Formats: sequence, structure tokens, C-alpha cells
Amino acid sequence: MQTDKTYGALLEQLSGGAREVVFDYDCSDTVMKTFARIMEEHPELFWLTGSCKYAKSVRGSEVRVKLIPEILIDDGELKRRRVKFERALDRFAAESRGETEFETILKLHDVIIDKTEYNFASASALAAGNRSDEAAVRGMSAYACLVDGNAVCSGYAKAFQAVAAKLGIRAGRVHGIKLDGGGPHEWNIVYAEGEPYHLDVTWDDPAFAKGVQGFRTYDYFCVTTEEILKTHGIDRDQEVPLCTAKACNYFARKGYCLERYEFGGASEIIRSQLGNDTVYLKLPDKAGLEAASEELLKKLRIFEIPEVRERYNSLTTSTTVNGTLAVRFLKK
Repeated sequence: MQTDKTYGALLEQLSGGAREVVFDYDCSDTVMKTFARIMEEHPELFWLTGSCKYAKSVRGSEVRVKLIPEILIDDGELKRRRVKFERALDRFAAESRGETEFETILKLHDVIIDKTEYNFASASALAAGNRSDEAAVRGMSAYACLVDGNAVCSGYAKAFQAVAAKLGIRAGRVHGIKLDGGGPHEWNIVYAEGEPYHLDVTWDDPAFAKGVQGFRTYDYFCVTTEEILKTHGIDRDQEVPLCTAKACNYFARKGYCLERYEFGGASEIIRSQLGNDTVYLKLPDKAGLEAASEELLKKLRIFEIPEVRERYNSLTTSTTVNGTLAVRFLKK
């Protein structure tokens, strides 16, 4: 098919750093869509901003189509950054490799969060429409996340996708909006144990997460479509798989979920996590979260758990809109 021919040729040229790609046949109807597909599937091409232009020329029976991608750095700088990127990609992959697919995805999620700061300056510049600021635009790339250590949501998502590919894990990206503010947002689709899940590394970052401040959250680790749509809106023109599996959800896999709040079950889950940095309880709804907070925290029944009472006398807590209660105990 001509589309496959165009995809292969365009990918090869772009991967080599080409600043223009010329086709000696008429692919003008598909070349922009092909470029967009490459941008979605190959976040390792970090120097491409995602913008491009093309021209078609006809001379007799000869047709030429030229595509010019937007690149905001010179060839020397591109060469230097490619070396840094490949080293960072290898490093992140090595630090994220686990014994199982679930463990690898979890470690990659945590490593990206621990090594990346959300770039609020870049986000503000991009929101203001400043697409000529190379530093701001770079914040949207996998390079910004893996090398610079700061990025906006698309940088987090592209970094996750790029490292996942290095580790043999299938992942893509989802474009949408955040329902609480309506601004654009980007996150991942990841395939774990054969099933697709939504995963939002950015919103699990303590610098960006609402409710739980100062430590990682897992509210958006391998969640269903139903769960993600509580806080995210998906762009209508995307083909996104319906995610219904729950086996690789963080709280489900760890055994931190309660179908309804009751003290005995909550006590067992809390007891199983003592010694961890943070203790989590995942409730199914707002009513369950309120019941847990009322009894465990306001009435201080959490200190009726013998192991808690013996080791701790104070705590800090946070709750999230997704029904998560997080507790940090402070030693006596």
C-alpha cells in the first residue's frame, strides 16, 4: 500500500534528522496523516515539535511532494541531544526493569515521577501560545522528561511510551482535557498482561496531584475507562480502546481496596502496609471515603489497631477525589 510505503520512507528520513523529505509520487492526501501517526508512535523523535508543512509540485507527468517538519535546534545541538537521550533512555529502562510486566510498569511509573518535576513555566508559556520558545516547546518532549528532568504532561506521557517500548511493553498516548479546568491534557494507554489500561503518570506526581501532597499517588495507575472519565475527557477524534480490566490496577493488585468501609477490613489492609512510607486505603465512592475518614481519623480508631498504637502516636493524612485515603505515620 502507498500509505505503508510513505510511512516507512518518512520514518526513515525523520529518524535520520532530515529537515525535509521529498516523495516522487503523489502522497499529498495522506502525508500529513502519516506524519501525525509517526509523531504518535515514535516519541523518541523528540526534536520534532509535531508541526510541519508540505508542498506539492507538478511538472508534466511528474509529481513531487515535499514535507518540512518543524525543528527548533540546529544539527550540532540535535546530535548532542540524541547522545544524551539514548543514554537516558537506557538508564531509565535499566532502573525500571522488573521480574513481571506489572512490576516493570510500576517501577517505570515510579522512576519517572521520582526523577521529574512538572514544568509549570513551560505549561504557562504553551498555554499563552508561545510556540517559538524552544525551551517551552521542549517541555512537551520525552527528552525534557528523561534528560532535563522537567516536563509538562505530554513529556511525561512520551517518556513513559518511549521507555516502555525499550522494555518491550506496548503503550500509546491519549489526548484529552482535564475536566476540572478544561485545559488540554495527555496521558497513556498501556497494555499489561494482555489488557489495555489508562495510566496518567503526571497526575500521580506529587508536584501535580491534588489532595495527596509530597508523595506519589496511584489513583491513575492502570485504571478503567469508567474511572478515568471521572476526571478526564478524551478527544472525540481518537480511537482509544475500552478499558475494563482491573487486575493490574495498583490498589487491586496490592489488595488495598474495600468494597465498602468497615473497621475490621480496613485494619487488615493498614496492618499489611505498616513499615511502608505511605499506607493506602481505596474506597469505592465518596460515602465510603467519608466513613473511613470519620471513624479512622476523626474518632482516632486507627490507633485501636495494636500494631499502630505500639509504634506510632501521630500521623499525616490526605484524601483524593478518587476515593483514596493515604496515611503517613510518624514514629514515637
